[in-house]
Amino acid sequence: MRIAITGEKGFIGIHLTNYFRNILKYEVIELGRDYLDELPKVKELDWLIHGAFIHRHPDLNVLLELNRKLTNDTIKCLTVNNLKCNIAFLSSLQEELDNPYGQAKKEAKKTLNQYCSFINKEFVSFKLPNIFGMYAVPNKTSFVATFCYNLHNELSINFNANKIKLASINDVVPIVANLQESEILHQETTVEEVYKLLQYFDEMKRNHKFPELNSKFEWNLYETYLSYTNYKI
Repeated sequence: MRIAITGEKGFIGIHLTNYFRNILKYEVIELGRDYLDELPKVKELDWLIHGAFIHRHPDLNVLLELNRKLTNDTIKCLTVNNLKCNIAFLSSLQEELDNPYGQAKKEAKKTLNQYCSFINKEFVSFKLPNIFGMYAVPNKTSFVATFCYNLHNELSINFNANKIKLASINDVVPIVANLQESEILHQETTVEEVYKLLQYFDEMKRNHKFPELNSKFEWNLYETYLSYTNYKI
């Protein structure tokens, strides 16, 4: 099977590429960051995993418009180059919220679904929660990555008691790679609770002790913490 991933150089994209290529043994076509320039060079494709999205902008209305344009440009690129393939869209739980980012995800999901229906191809979408794991970039990709990096480097950490829905990349990738509509299971917790767990892991490490881990979620969080031991920004 031939797969291409937009946003392949990002946190989730790196993990998906490794899983498709090394576990499922699929052929993964590398598109790079400028995927709209590379897609026309692809002659045949079974699935496009569409993860490229603009997550931040100081003007939220501009954020919405830029993502609308990105979605339309992606469909135009596929259409002009007669590249008819199934599409898996990496959406977000925020599509259920009333904010520009969530609205952009919701609109993109609807538009891509209509496009696939028109060309008689499959469309699946995954509502992703906050995701943590190895390769997430501190101060950019994941607050968990930021906390881990700061703990290892004895830097200050700002945290709050906001409720969050959190999942490990190790649990997310196999579900997405199955390419069938499915719920992404997550842990409901708070930023403060995550911080306290990571702080506990840090104390255990500095005392050369192994922490008590009470769930798979805690194991994944501990594994993530350890992955930032020698991380350099």
